[in-house]
Amino acid sequence: MWAIAAADFGAPLELVELPEPTAGPDELKVRLFAASVNPFDRKVVDGMLRGSTPHVFPLVPGTDGAGEVVGSGERIFGTFFHHPVGIGTYAEYVTVPAENTLAPLPDGLDPAVAAALPTAGMTALQLVESLGDAESVLIVGPNGGVGSFAVQIARAAGKRVIPIGRGDSLVEADALIDLVSADRSSFEANARYAPLAFNTNYVSSDPAQNFGMKGSRETLVRLASMVQAGDLEVPISRRVPLREAVDVFAGRGPGKTVIIM
Repeated sequence: MWAIAAADFGAPLELVELPEPTAGPDELKVRLFAASVNPFDRKVVDGMLRGSTPHVFPLVPGTDGAGEVVGSGERIFGTFFHHPVGIGTYAEYVTVPAENTLAPLPDGLDPAVAAALPTAGMTALQLVESLGDAESVLIVGPNGGVGSFAVQIARAAGKRVIPIGRGDSLVEADALIDLVSADRSSFEANARYAPLAFNTNYVSSDPAQNFGMKGSRETLVRLASMVQAGDLEVPISRRVPLREAVDVFAGRGPGKTVIIM
């Protein structure tokens, strides 16, 4: 099979030919239709999990995807992350633990759209629901995958959304979602503008402010239903064929990049 992989931590992505993976006990083998690119994928290649979990090389990144279970023909989408790290979704085939966060791919839903939903969509939905009855929210980094979803979901919930891009001045609000700050001082400077604040980069000294997504099948089903009802637009900015996807970490504009198999 063809895949996009890194030969070592920090190495550039390359197009490689690898053996098709074999599903182990309690695993599914999936022929992928599409995989979405998340910031976490690049962090994994750069060595974020080095020393904390086993890796295999060439390291195939990717946690989100949509495809067909080999053998049963069931069409699914969701999160495909498992150990060892490096058997990811930037490939024609992948294996996934059957207990992972997976849901049926609805009829009529574009697999690329479904692939873009799991990590970013679930994170955005749970972040907004964590705001409770806050009437106004600052969203720092509104144009990326999570930010684009969060803006839509917060507005649909009746909240006044104040999107904050690079160079914009902050104003006071009931809550803040910071998707950008990579260090404690930057986040804490932003958090002064709201009594309730969350970040997704785990940079706060207050654990309650370090938001972690908890995936569930039910949340995936909700997101897919929202898309099909026209209540949520998936911000795909770039669709890239697998064999041309070595530059997917380059970052080209807002929204989600999706690899098409």
